[in-house]
Amino acid sequence: MMRLVTGAAGLGIVYVLTLASTDPVDLAVGVLLGALLIGLLGRRMRLTPVGHGLPVLPRILWFVVFGAVVLADIVHGAWDVALRVMHLRPIERPGVVRVPIGERSERGIAVSALATTLSPGSVLVDIDRAAGDLLLHVIDASDPDAVRDRLQRFYDRYQRRVFP
Repeated sequence: MMRLVTGAAGLGIVYVLTLASTDPVDLAVGVLLGALLIGLLGRRMRLTPVGHGLPVLPRILWFVVFGAVVLADIVHGAWDVALRVMHLRPIERPGVVRVPIGERSERGIAVSALATTLSPGSVLVDIDRAAGDLLLHVIDASDPDAVRDRLQRFYDRYQRRVFP
């Protein structure tokens, strides 16, 4: 019963966020639709990815932090690229950096690639599964170890808690 209530409430919140609505009627409709989905799908509906066992509520809370950090990285990347475009900061050594995939799941790899590519100044070039690396083109590849360390810190601190 508790799974039904918490799941329906969570799906109701997703519903009103999708609608960008603060109307209580929309929330009620979302909760009812969520309860209906959970009731119909039963155990076939999983709120946690198979094999990760991460609880849903902490993942939702950490998603807010994860999103804020990604947004801050986008702002920082945009500022850095703008300074380079205006010739206020030199473009010394752009290039491709290999970043180990490490413990990332398939979903974690996709999220890492997306979060990195959203920030101006870096873009995913390829995923080398044989070597276990993400190949990223970055605007400043003068210190590849610093790029790898920054991305690993981001994964360990923020992404792993939401998208392992």
